[in-house]
Amino acid sequence: MKLFMDESGNGNTSQPLIVGAVELGEDADDIEGKIRDLHKRLSAKSSLAGLPSFEEFRKNGFHSSTDPLEVSGPFLELIRTIFFRSYMVVTDRTDVPSDTESGAIESMYVKLLSDLSIRYRRESELLCYIEQSEGMAAIIRRLPGNVARQAYKTIGKATPLPQLKVTMVAKSDYMSTAIIDYVMAAVSRWLQADCTTKPKDWAYRAFREIEPSISMLYSFERGRISSRKDPLH
Repeated sequence: MKLFMDESGNGNTSQPLIVGAVELGEDADDIEGKIRDLHKRLSAKSSLAGLPSFEEFRKNGFHSSTDPLEVSGPFLELIRTIFFRSYMVVTDRTDVPSDTESGAIESMYVKLLSDLSIRYRRESELLCYIEQSEGMAAIIRRLPGNVARQAYKTIGKATPLPQLKVTMVAKSDYMSTAIIDYVMAAVSRWLQADCTTKPKDWAYRAFREIEPSISMLYSFERGRISSRKDPLH
């Protein structure tokens, strides 16, 4: 089982802090190929040559916060055509068990991965690809042990769990990491808009576009916000 993971809002206290994962199932390699094909086609657009955000896209792949509309639009159209599950934990930084942002991010990775280890406990291993970022190397070394301990605590006993293998990668290594990046961006804008349910609000419409993929959206302050079993819509 492959999971592509990332965090959003780190270093920006005006945004919610989110850690997310996307699971692509048996189609993971095919989806990666489709994303790379789209990247190749869009990179050939001569009309955007010289635009800094476009040159960054050409070099490193898709990124929701910097991609020009000519890139983000086709990427969103692509992910609407594929099946994937997304899982996210979020905090507004008032009730996460840490006084530092790096500690909060680690707690969120442990929470999310321990829940996913329980969910996928019949799998032999979980292959987690986390986008490289400053400070993640130390967290990654601690994750397997911390995740197992949290999973046992949640279940109430020691039980077989999938082997957790965590690798830090660049966006250009696995472009599928961009899916969770775009999903988290839509969730973040919706949360910042006070979880609006007004169709006239773009943040709400963008959230509804990705909501069918959400298997779990959990807040440290509010508990479960949405899930596949209990969606908002």
